[in-house]
This record gives sequence, structure tokens and C-alpha cells, in this order.
Amino acid sequence: SVASAGQSRYQIRPQAPTAAQLKEVRSTGGLQMVEGLDDSHSASDKAFIKALALVPRMDLRLDGEHRILQIMLSLPPTLVANALDVQQANREYQERALAREGLRRMYIGTLTLSLFLAVLGAILLAVLLGNQLARPLLLLASGMRQVAAGDLTPKLTMQSQDELGGLTRSFAAMTQQLADARRAVDRTLEQLESARGNLQTILDNLTAGVIVLRPDGLVVSSNPGATRVLRVPVAAHEGQPLVDLPGLKVFAEGVLQQFNQLKSESDGFASDHWQQSFDIHASGQGLAETSVTLVARGAILPDGMWLLVFDDISEIVSAQRAQAWGEVARRLAHEIKNPLTPIQLSAERLERRLAGKLAPADLLLLGKSVRTIVDQVDAMKRLVNEFRDYARLPAAHLQLTDLNGVISDLMALYTQDVSETARTVSVVLDLDPECPAVMADPQQIRQIVHNLVQNAQDAADAARKWRVPEVRVRTEWSQ
Repeated sequence: SVASAGQSRYQIRPQAPTAAQLKEVRSTGGLQMVEGLDDSHSASDKAFIKALALVPRMDLRLDGEHRILQIMLSLPPTLVANALDVQQANREYQERALAREGLRRMYIGTLTLSLFLAVLGAILLAVLLGNQLARPLLLLASGMRQVAAGDLTPKLTMQSQDELGGLTRSFAAMTQQLADARRAVDRTLEQLESARGNLQTILDNLTAGVIVLRPDGLVVSSNPGATRVLRVPVAAHEGQPLVDLPGLKVFAEGVLQQFNQLKSESDGFASDHWQQSFDIHASGQGLAETSVTLVARGAILPDGMWLLVFDDISEIVSAQRAQAWGEVARRLAHEIKNPLTPIQLSAERLERRLAGKLAPADLLLLGKSVRTIVDQVDAMKRLVNEFRDYARLPAAHLQLTDLNGVISDLMALYTQDVSETARTVSVVLDLDPECPAVMADPQQIRQIVHNLVQNAQDAADAARKWRVPEVRVRTEWSQ
């Protein structure tokens, strides 16, 4: 040591650096360190900072020896204490760092064991509680599969007081309610089907026709009575307009017009139906005219469809007409019958008065004419009496009759002198002598031939302008 300086002037020899420190100073040129710090806080008053520095020589000596400057500074006790604490903490951290792997393995083992124990406990708990939890769910699942398949028989329930038990009981009650509802629906459907069958039977056996129409006039359905009354296969035209039914265009247009009028009036609450008569299939003219008289009634159904009901009243109308004609016939018969008796009496009186005053040939003609008048008057009386009875044709009294003889006697009325009237049409007889006697009513035969000859004379007289009028009466026997 060449020289020293410090706070204590009594310390003559400072602490010399070690050989290692001197070597490091010579190699590096400087060294700094803290000394006096150990595990005991009792040495904290001896802690200091030591700094060594290589000092180059300033003279020209060549012996190669260098000087080293050593500086030692005591540390404050507080700083020393803090440093010791940090050093202790660092040692503890190093110890824990060294023990961390072991702790990690220990923790892993502990957690793994805890996991195994937890899983085992869960399995045991599941085994213990599985019957209580899974059985109601299995019952519900099985019941739902049965209900989905349509099986509504009573289902098993759990008698426990927990929520799952209550759920199984509620499901069983719901299944029973569904079964009761299904039975009620089945009964209702059976009743509806029975009522539908009864209604269909009634409709099929109704004498009246029934047709259901859409508001646009298309035929939806019909009963057999519609075909019978309309004389048209209505069922074959379902889905087609009513106006397309053959021969019923006027009838269909009238029906659609009535429905449209009813629909417009229904908004004002005027009526809930309409009724109208129609004549269809008319043919012929005058008394020979034939037709079907219908009385139709229509109403609008709650679903908007149109209901058409109609019936054939031709027989009723015919009966009314027959009654009216019968009344007319009775009056006419009374008026016609009154002059017949005087005609007959006058002819018989004329025969008696002229019996001794005429030549034999004229007397024979007179007798024949009187007999013809008497026979015709009797026929007229019988015809009028029969015609009076409800204007029906007289009953035929069949007997063996010579047609040629009946016609010859009748034609004697028409064999008069043409000069008596310029408008008389001659009648020519052409009788077949081979005609045998037949079963007939001679009075009705006379009436028929008389009417035919009268009609023929009227027609021939109308044709006088372009041809010679003549009426030919002919009989012919066909083998």
C-alpha cells in the first residue's frame, strides 16, 4: 500500500485486494463489487462498495509495475437491509423455482386423482339417481311413440311427487282425453255418415229433381230425380254449365236469371227463395202440343252454392185441362143433344106422311134415308152422352161388322145431285169385295169415316182452283 485515506484515521492498513481481484483488475482495467453482505443482518454495518482501478504510471521507469487504486465506500444500514431482503427473496425464489416441477407434478397428480374421484362419484350418482330420473323419461318416450302411432290406450304413470312423476300423470291424462275426443269424433262421424246416407237415400228416392249449382252456373251434383224429370242425363254433365244441357237452354237461362235476381234482392232482405214454372220439350201445335211443365224453386245455401229443386206437374196441369175440357164438353153435349130428338122425330114423321104418296123406288130411298137419319141420330146421342162423361171417347161395342156395307150405307148421304150445290165435292167408292167381316163398333166406324170424308171434302173444295175436286173412299184386303 503506498497511501490510504478514509473516515477513520485510526485504520492505518486498509483491506488489501485478493490476488484474484488484482489479476482481474490488470486484465480488465477495473473492478466493482459489494462486500460484507451475507445472510445475517448483524454484518450490515460492515457492508461496503469496493472499486479497483488500474492507474497507469506517469514516469519513465521501465520496470513494468502498475499501481492499483482501491476505493471502499460503506453502505447505509437501510440499503444494506433492503439488499439483504432482496437477496433472501431471490434465494427463496430460486428454491421455489427448483421445486416448481415437483409441485407441478404433485398438483397434476392431485387434480387427476380428484378428477377420477369426481367421475367415479358422478357415475355412482348417475347409477343411484338414474332409475329415478330416466324411468319417467323412458315412460314418456315410450308413450309418445305409442301416441304417434295412433295408440291411445291408458299409459303407465309414476307415483312419485316430483316434477317428472307429475309430468307422466299429466301425459296419461292428456292421452285419455285424446282417446275420449277420438271416440266422440268417431261417433260424430258415424252419425254424420248415417245422416248423409239417409239424406242420399231420400234424395235418390225423391220424385222431385234436385241440382246443386255453383254461382257461375256449373252443375256440382244432382239426384236421379233430376234425370227423370228433365229427361236428360244430368249426372253425366256434372262440372259443366247448366246451359249446356241438351234441349234445356231456355230453362237454364231462366233459372240463372232467377238466381241472379234473388242474389241481388237478398242484399235488401226481400226473400230467401224464388219459385217459377217452366215448360220444356215442347212439340206439336194446337191440341196436339205436348210439353213438360215444371215448377222450380231455388235458394242460396249457407256456403254460397245454389240449390235448385223442381218437379214435373204435367199430370196436374193435364188433369186441370181435362177438367176444363170436360166442363166445356158437358156444356157442348147438352147444347148438341137438344136438337137431335126433334131431328129424329121429324124424319120419322116425314116417312109416315109420304109412305103412300111416293113411287116404290122413291119410297125405298125415303125409307133408307130415314133409317140412316135415325141411326145417325142414335149414334150422335150415344156419342154425346159418352163425350159428356169427362170428355172421353165412347166405349167400343165390338161385333162382327161388314166394313163395305157400313161404308156404303154412310156414303148414301153423299150421293146427291151435283146440281143441288155447285160447291159439293163428289165421293167415289172403291170397295174391295174380298174384304171379310171384322170385329168392330159400326157406330164408331161410321163416325170415323164420316169425319174423314168431311175433312177430305173441305180440303178438295179448297183445291178446286187447280184441279177437279174428288174424294175417293177405298177398302182393300191384304193377305
